[in-house]
Parts: sequence; C-alpha cells; structure tokens
Amino acid sequence: MLSKQNIAIISGDFLSGYGLKTLLCEYFTPAKVDVFATLSDYYNSRSIYHLLVLPAVDYLICLSSITVKNKIVTIASAPQQSVQEQPPYLYTLCGEQEMVEQLQNILMSFDALQGSDAKSELSERECEVLAKVAQGAINKEIADSLNISLNTVITHRKNITAKLGIKTISGLTVYAILNGIISGKDLPKL
Repeated sequence: MLSKQNIAIISGDFLSGYGLKTLLCEYFTPAKVDVFATLSDYYNSRSIYHLLVLPAVDYLICLSSITVKNKIVTIASAPQQSVQEQPPYLYTLCGEQEMVEQLQNILMSFDALQGSDAKSELSERECEVLAKVAQGAINKEIADSLNISLNTVITHRKNITAKLGIKTISGLTVYAILNGIISGKDLPKL
C-alpha cells in the first residue's frame, strides 16, 4: 500500500523516538527507521532518508542548514496555528489509533506527491537558474554567469514557477534549501 521509505527520527527523548519507531515498524513496514538524539547525529550518519521526523524547534534550527532532499514532518503536542507553510505536523497528545491514522495520512500524502514530483522535476539548467535566484541574483546577472540570453533566463524562471507552483523569491529560496539545490551557507549575507 505505502512505498518503502527510509525514515529518520530526531528525538532527544528516547522513549518518544523509540515509540514512534515502533509504531512505524508495526503498522507501515518502512525500509529502515533510525532514531537520532540530535540533529548533529543525524547529519553525521551520512545515510539517505526519504522522510525526516523532528520537533518543530529543531525544524526551525535546521531550516538554514539542511542540505538533503527529503520530506519533513514536525512533531508538536497540539495543533499549531502559526505559519501556514510549515511541513505537516504529527500531534502527540492522542491515542494509538489516532496516531496511526495521522501517520497513515502523512505517508499516503507523501506517496501521492512522489507521483506528481515526476512532472515537476526541474532540469539541470533550471536548478542552476533557481540557485542563482535564491542567492539573490537578478536576471541579467544570471544570464551573464551562465552564458545564456536574458530571454532564456526569463523562460527558465517561468518554467520553474509553473512546475513548482511557487511565485515568490522567498518561496523559491526555501524550496531550493529544502531540496538540496543550495545550502543555507550559500544565501547572501544581510
């Protein structure tokens, strides 16, 4: 039913991390589930994970430095009403059945997105243009640095926006960071 995924759980609380791993293994049979105490341990593992589950606070910390392409779920005790463009939340103040339903809905939505991702994959040149946009370059600078015409840059930007459905530079920057096109270190200093 659900595709086999490698899942990384970041949890400083051993019992919560182990409990979530047990639920995932018992109900969904992922390819691999590893629990890490800290983000540093996760980064040091150098393994490839399709799904990253971490506390909302850690998500905000890693947002500027995450350089791997994976889907993210944040853990929260109760529904959050703050920022709308955050990744899906996994609410912990609930019973086993409700937790399993949340996990199933999240994993199924990621499986559905994986099918649609094939249509929205960016070409290598579009990734280069997106990286330059995220780094704050204007169209003329992008054209000069990639040795392409200004019209080609504009066409690539239109295609990127159409494929991703993201219209703002800040949204494109977040997408580029979360998908490993650039790292937080590549962003211009303010």
